[in-house]
Amino acid sequence: MAPGSLLTRPGQVQYGELLLGAGTPYRWRTLTGWEDLPGLDSGTVPRSDTHGAFPGLLLAQARTITLEGLVVRAPRDRIGAVVGALGAALVPVEDERPLAVWLDERGPLLVHARATRRAIPATAGYRLGTITGGAIEFVATDPRRYAPVEQVTTAGLPAAEPGLNWQANTAAQLLPPGQAAGAASAIDTFWVVEGLTLGTAAGLVTATITAASASIAWASAPGAYTGFPIEPGQTVTFLADAAPLGTILYLHWLDNAGQYLSATTGTRGRVSGTAPAGAAQARPIMRWPTIPSPATVTIGPSRLLMPALAGTGLAWPLMFGTPGSSGSLTTVNSGDAATHPVIEFRGPVVRPSLTNTDTGDVLEYDLPLTADDVLAVDAHAGTVTLNSTASRLFTATTRSVPEQTFTLPPGTTNLAFRAAPGSTDPNASVTVRYRSAYW
Repeated sequence: MAPGSLLTRPGQVQYGELLLGAGTPYRWRTLTGWEDLPGLDSGTVPRSDTHGAFPGLLLAQARTITLEGLVVRAPRDRIGAVVGALGAALVPVEDERPLAVWLDERGPLLVHARATRRAIPATAGYRLGTITGGAIEFVATDPRRYAPVEQVTTAGLPAAEPGLNWQANTAAQLLPPGQAAGAASAIDTFWVVEGLTLGTAAGLVTATITAASASIAWASAPGAYTGFPIEPGQTVTFLADAAPLGTILYLHWLDNAGQYLSATTGTRGRVSGTAPAGAAQARPIMRWPTIPSPATVTIGPSRLLMPALAGTGLAWPLMFGTPGSSGSLTTVNSGDAATHPVIEFRGPVVRPSLTNTDTGDVLEYDLPLTADDVLAVDAHAGTVTLNSTASRLFTATTRSVPEQTFTLPPGTTNLAFRAAPGSTDPNASVTVRYRSAYW
């Protein structure tokens, strides 16, 4: 379940799968510790030779959040079950759970916390179906509050533009701008094949996966399950520049009547194939073999590229090829606290690095990655993991800063993806995932 997905109105709190507040049997009166600045550990030291002190680093302590004035209300013959459900959701656990709070028109914010205190008075309220005076305490070891929607940006290695092909038109982007960007305004150009529902968040199209083998199609016309016109022999490439984890891309080949002929299977972020005999349409497909966690994901930007047939010569409008990559990324932290990103390097690439060009901070790892490898850097946890199993923290070069110091401050941050000299494969990429953070 996506963090905060049960929230529907201000005044509600979601902890794991437990919903509290308006529209539930559990009402509350006061929330303390949420809008408060958490306690601070100060490195300030007194001056030895004059008045005052030397200012030191301020580090925030864990955030304690307390729901007070808890009221549990249910029919008398169900009050025990309702209290039991509350207790079951607030047991001590080892790992923190998402705690989302929606107070006002600003929308919900999120922390990860554990329930550390639960008080449900045993009073005559059990006989009346109304128990008052309860309280719940949560402790979030990371005191920052985050936007519920994760932001994703990606880039490839620097590459020159191919320029004009004098023998034939170079690859053209067939997707309109809104659909290519995965913008919420273009949601009607995506077609649900099975196993998911479409939605929007932060101006982008999202998919909530409800069943294994879920899939979505890119349509050539709004509200229609139609493919994109092609001719037999043409090479078609479909790219999902920030494909959600666990997805596989396909190209379905259709005849002139829209009947299915065959399919070409790709990988998570790319599929390319040659249109077979009789093909008149290509339909891009994104498929989830299993239900991901979280189940709600952002579709992200995509490209559908198709060159003209060889030997046809130049034709208007002239295509100068896919724009070259600068290897640059830009992140926007809309909050007021620095946030730690999760960075994913994908091969083929040797010695991948990501540089904050505003500060000069670098993360660089001296190892080769194949096309199937993913090196994940969790800046908050300070971990570097290859293919979700093996630690590669020891591959950090002497240029690298400690992972936990690599943050995205409030506002815009400019980043650059680079690799070892000679490592220029266009399929290599870096993806930066982050949430805006607030004190």
